Amino acid sequence: MPINELAAKYLETFEQNEEFPDGLSFRDELTHANLDHSRESLARIDQLLDRIRTRLSPDPEEFLRDYANQTFLYLLAFYVGTVTARQSGNGVDWYSYGEMLAVMPDNKAFVPQSFASSVTCIIQKKGFFIPLASIQERLFEEPPTKSVAFSASGFM
Repeated sequence: MPINELAAKYLETFEQNEEFPDGLSFRDELTHANLDHSRESLARIDQLLDRIRTRLSPDPEEFLRDYANQTFLYLLAFYVGTVTARQSGNGVDWYSYGEMLAVMPDNKAFVPQSFASSVTCIIQKKGFFIPLASIQERLFEEPPTKSVAFSASGFM
């Protein structure tokens, strides 16, 4: 499935309260975060990630072995990119790492292949964005130095 369609499918599946094939970690917490596509909802994602980090102190490698956790992170990335694009009045185009390099080969020098770069996007008229980078740092780094809301605000 093309990644733009996958992004739309993830968001639709969550909004329709349907099940994800590999599960979705933290569904109740996501619902409680009131993901209403507002700019403020991005700050609520920071707060959600802070609560999970504080409560679980997750190890990145162990956390990413669980597909339901990967789904959680991808859903957040697709949500953050989509909200950022909407708030800026622009569209968003999603790329896997390989697709991104095909479009922007110079990125190989400064964007290493990792889970964080497995999903990237271009906010039309704004630029290249890696939403998973700030999401992962907020979840795994203690203390976090990145904010999802702040990272997204640079594209709005």
